[in-house]
Amino acid sequence: MDTKQATRQRIDGAAEALIGLSHALHAEPEVGFEEHRSSARVADVLATNGFDVRHGVAGLDTAFIATAGSGPLNVGICAEYDALPGIGHACGHNVIAASAVGAGLALAEVADELGLTVTVLGTPAEEGGGGKIIMLEQGVFDGCNLAMMVHPAAHEMAAMGCLAVQHFDVRYAGR
Repeated sequence: MDTKQATRQRIDGAAEALIGLSHALHAEPEVGFEEHRSSARVADVLATNGFDVRHGVAGLDTAFIATAGSGPLNVGICAEYDALPGIGHACGHNVIAASAVGAGLALAEVADELGLTVTVLGTPAEEGGGGKIIMLEQGVFDGCNLAMMVHPAAHEMAAMGCLAVQHFDVRYAGR
C-alpha cells in the first residue's frame, strides 16, 4: 500500500471518532485557559491511538504535547479547542481540534516510512489568551521543524497574508 492510500485509510477509519470529537467539543464549549474537558478529550483520542501525551506543558493546565514516531523531521500540528465567551464555537475551534487529530493520526500511520516525528500540540486560549505565544516563549515548539494548522472560514483566506494557504470548496449534502 502506498503512503497516500495508507493515510486515507487511517482517516477513513477514524472518521466517526473525529466527527464525534468535533461534536462533543461543540456541545460543551469552554473558554480560554478553562478548556479542561476539551483538552482531555482531544488528548485522550491521541493517547488511545498510540501517541505519548504530556499534559500541562508550558505551565498551562490545558496545554499538551502528543508525539508519535521517532524520525528526524518533527512535524507539529496545532490543535485549538477554546470557545468564544458567551458564543461558543463560532470560530470552529472544535473543527480545528478534530482536524489536527486526524492529521496527526494520518501522519503517524506513515511516520516510520517517512522518517517523521509527529507532534500534535494542544494550544489553549487562542481567543485572546495567546496560548501558542506562551508555549512558543516556553520552548515547546523548539523541537518542531515546522508547525501547521487548519482554520475554517466563510471567506477567501489567500488575502490574509499567510505563507501557505490552500483554497478548496466543501459541499454539504443532507441535513
